[in-house]
Amino acid sequence: MKKLLVGATVLATLTLGACAHNQHNDNYASLVEEAKAKQAISKENGNVWKQKAMKKPYVEHYLEEAEKARLESVRLAKEAVRSADAQIAQTKEAQDLTPGWYQSK
Repeated sequence: MKKLLVGATVLATLTLGACAHNQHNDNYASLVEEAKAKQAISKENGNVWKQKAMKKPYVEHYLEEAEKARLESVRLAKEAVRSADAQIAQTKEAQDLTPGWYQSK
């Protein structure tokens, strides 16, 4: 029963996490496309915001920073998955262990 409950919990967590991750990616992609489309309109109108010290316009700068953050978040999410896998593996390995001082009757 305990194995079934743990397995169902892990499966539900991974399923919900995957759904949330896909929704986040869809939202991110749509926002990036919207920003690029609006930036193209601004370029056509000749009104692109940029400070002298900046190498790129604001929109392009923010999109670049967002991409760096997205890649970092993917790396951290992969690390979280590896940690979760290690926790599950440790639980499975230690499931049948008993302390040396324990004497079965």
